[in-house]
Amino acid sequence: MITWMQKHRKYLVITIWISTIAFVGAGFVGWGTYQYGSKSKNVAKVGDVPVTYAAFESAYGNLYQQYNQAMGGRLDEATAKRMGLKKRVLQSLVYQALIKNFAKEHGIIVSDEEVQKEIVSIPAFQKNGHFDKSTYLATLKNMRTKPKIFESSIKDELLIKKTLRLLTPGVAPLELEAFGAALFMADKLRYKVFTSDQIKVTVDEKELKSWWEKHKSDYMTPKRYKLAITWIAPKNESIDDKEIEEYYKSHRTEFTDKEGKILPLEKVRDLVAKKVALKHTKKEAELAYIALKKGKASPQETIVADAGDSRFSPDIWKAIESAAPGTLLKPKVTGDRYAVIQVAEMILPKPKSFEEAYSQVKADYISKKREELLLALAKKASDDLKDAKLSDYVTRDDADKLPPLSKDEATRFLQQLFSSKSQKGAILIGNKAVSYEVVEQKLLDSDKLTQYKTFIEQNAKKIKSDLLQSRLIERLQQKYPIEIYIKETE
Repeated sequence: MITWMQKHRKYLVITIWISTIAFVGAGFVGWGTYQYGSKSKNVAKVGDVPVTYAAFESAYGNLYQQYNQAMGGRLDEATAKRMGLKKRVLQSLVYQALIKNFAKEHGIIVSDEEVQKEIVSIPAFQKNGHFDKSTYLATLKNMRTKPKIFESSIKDELLIKKTLRLLTPGVAPLELEAFGAALFMADKLRYKVFTSDQIKVTVDEKELKSWWEKHKSDYMTPKRYKLAITWIAPKNESIDDKEIEEYYKSHRTEFTDKEGKILPLEKVRDLVAKKVALKHTKKEAELAYIALKKGKASPQETIVADAGDSRFSPDIWKAIESAAPGTLLKPKVTGDRYAVIQVAEMILPKPKSFEEAYSQVKADYISKKREELLLALAKKASDDLKDAKLSDYVTRDDADKLPPLSKDEATRFLQQLFSSKSQKGAILIGNKAVSYEVVEQKLLDSDKLTQYKTFIEQNAKKIKSDLLQSRLIERLQQKYPIEIYIKETE
């Protein structure tokens, strides 16, 4: 179910539009009146539109879950606060509310029929290509979302999309040429490539420790577990051939080669014998578990292991990580024996000491220092490139015209070059740096304008739309009063 839910996640979460609305990048600015303290069930009010606690908590929970998954389950509330996740969620919800006010003022609405049409088209709620109500309700139940809340979120999303779609600008012929020129302008360059092999870095221990002080949070210990363990190994006894044969007959699909073919008994007899010995040991392991649970026995040893330590299988780690401190796990097969494991304590990641992190800190410091020195060398060289290579006219797409750069390196170099406003300078790409000077330029060829007209038009519309939305939000913030009722959002 979890895999299925992740696959269809984009249809199941309550959208907060943080990455899809261009004007979010404008910043958390000029919000007017702040009235801290609770007001009914709302966290804010924008014009006539309230922002509810339910919407805020749902949106925050969704964003928290996404970041937590990306960070391998290591996100906590303190880190989320430092990252400003609550502030970003509130910012997004307020922007949505501004658009809703604008839509309301101009009579833009979304009908129940439009909401229904959208929901029935979502593949996650379909069976055999058709909407299935029981699947819909079961899925929302698993997501802990009520139909009314989900349908309201869909309605809000459709309203915002419809409103912004009405503001989609066109592109005039002159604008098309201007954007095309920006995209396909060609430069003739003098350039010279430097590599990291040309740079030697001397490590200063004092500077190294200062680097570690500034970047402690980059050098964390792994999540660890304190485990109290009792081992139960099979007794050294001969295994009857008949029992080996019977076990192999019942479990032969467990003994296969890399291609999935079942191996003959002759090749796996020793392995089968070990399996049989473990089977004989299972009762003893269960008795050891009971004795430990009743306090009649003590663990044989206590260890501290990094999460995922190879001494235990992924299934055992799954059980350990889902257990509360103090939990005694039932006997688990570990290698050729059983282990009864008590999860004594989970040890959260913390910054490593300078001594613990030394090797990694030193490697990172050298890498960073080498990049700085390499870029400085290339920048200095850009002042005099008379004897450097001279390229043909190159556009963003001409990654095969800049030897000795590889195609990937040249692509990254050209992307940065055509985003730069400097006639000369230096650009760092991996373990290389390129000094350059633009010696000539020519504008878009008319044949390219025809060839890439659709592409240029789409990019022009996107840029104009982003600018329009940004300006719209600035105006709406001035027009509709914004009141924030919660004390802290970061």
